Amino acid sequence: MSSSKKDRSKTDLLSASKVLQTVLANGKSPLSDQFLRWKIWRFWPQIVGETMAKYSEPVGYDKRRLYIWVKSSSRMQEIRFFEHTLKKKVNDHVGREWVRSIRFTLDRREVPASADVSEDFKKYLEGDKPPEV
Repeated sequence: MSSSKKDRSKTDLLSASKVLQTVLANGKSPLSDQFLRWKIWRFWPQIVGETMAKYSEPVGYDKRRLYIWVKSSSRMQEIRFFEHTLKKKVNDHVGREWVRSIRFTLDRREVPASADVSEDFKKYLEGDKPPEV
């Protein structure tokens, strides 16, 4: 097999991967929302910065509201000042207005069950076996 044929197949595979990511990122299906939620969770330190990522974590998304867990009440007070900036950074990372509002919480159990990202789905997107239905 010639080297140009090998190079072309790698390029095609990379292109297919990018196409799938684009479809998932820009779609309006529940799978698309799950993919974007995972993307925000996975790249949280790059989106908000290492310092803020140490004391906060996105824990859910429902009806265009992003739920963010914060480590302490003093950190929550601090992060509230950056709510508009956070929303803009998340939407910029996603590439569209995906988050309309943010809700901060000290208790992960306050996140509605419908907004919670399952651990199985996170593992699946990281390359583990598909989640059981």
